Amino acid sequence: MPATLQPLDRPMPLPGLLGETAPVRTQVLAVLFSSATYLVYGLISAVQVAMGLMSRDAAGWLVAAGTLANLGFYIAVRSGRFVSGIDPGLSRTQLLAGILLMYAAYAAVGPAATGLLVVMASHIVYSMFSMTPRQVWWLVGSTLAGLAATMLACGLAWPERYNTAVQLSGLLYALLVMPLIALLAYRVTAMTQRLKAQHLELETANARLRELATRDELTRTHNRRHMTELLVAEQSQHRRQGAPLALALLDVDRFKSINDHHGHAVGDELLRAFAQATRDQLRTADHLARWGGEEFLVLMPFTNRADAVVTLNRLQRHLADHAAALMPLGLTVSFSAGVVEVQADEAADAAVERADQAMYRAKNSGRARCIEG
Repeated sequence: MPATLQPLDRPMPLPGLLGETAPVRTQVLAVLFSSATYLVYGLISAVQVAMGLMSRDAAGWLVAAGTLANLGFYIAVRSGRFVSGIDPGLSRTQLLAGILLMYAAYAAVGPAATGLLVVMASHIVYSMFSMTPRQVWWLVGSTLAGLAATMLACGLAWPERYNTAVQLSGLLYALLVMPLIALLAYRVTAMTQRLKAQHLELETANARLRELATRDELTRTHNRRHMTELLVAEQSQHRRQGAPLALALLDVDRFKSINDHHGHAVGDELLRAFAQATRDQLRTADHLARWGGEEFLVLMPFTNRADAVVTLNRLQRHLADHAAALMPLGLTVSFSAGVVEVQADEAADAAVERADQAMYRAKNSGRARCIEG
């Protein structure tokens, strides 16, 4: 086998080099891209050394500092400890470290130092992708202040190498160009933040639509359409496993009378309270839906008809014993229920119809009871 090929069952080294998760890999790639730009700076430094613009020792120190900085950033980001937080991926820290290295390079280059102003400006451009507008303006101000201080120090230490007029001219250009770039960065960052806010609003709206599509708005239980889908899915699963599946249709007793005597607002509150009390008595695996008006459908996976009746009778007692705490105005509430076991090859609407007929038998025989269908 050629040396460049690897067996398919051997792990490739690249994912391990970049990280184990997608966010870490994205951030590590950003560090590697930054390292590539430092490599280009190193090549430019070599050219400047050959042209006599920079000493070999200064270039060596700069390249070593850049290499160590990028190696440190790679190790830190690759560890996954900086995926989130105040500085995800250490992007802002990398920008600040790059600007500090540019100050050192400015002091080392000498006559060609003003060429580094373009590199400093590029750091401002990068900042728009990782900083807020306020932070971008802070970066520009601090970068210009640091540049002015570096120029002053170089002019005082090596006046023969750093012409005051040339430095002042470079600083004036920096004072013109960097705020313009910052303004662009500000506008891009503000636009990006607006897009993020709009995306969040859209996601919230979509979540709300999904909720409305599957939930009853009043009681926050499943709605009829979604419950029908759940019934078909549960029936298919239980058919494969040969497990029982119980279904019950509950009707709140004398609900019309409650509406007539206390008003629809109390009636709505009662339905919400009834739904919550029912949820509290069911298992997490059970499903509850408002089937229509004051009717609720309960779907109990892995439950036979007799056990379902036991659960509903327990709910009936719970409603009677805690009416004062559960229901608006302390109203005593009961329900009539029809309970069936869904047959393996039975249509969903047929099973509901059987439960409905049993529920009506419960109402006609005195209410507040469960009848098996």
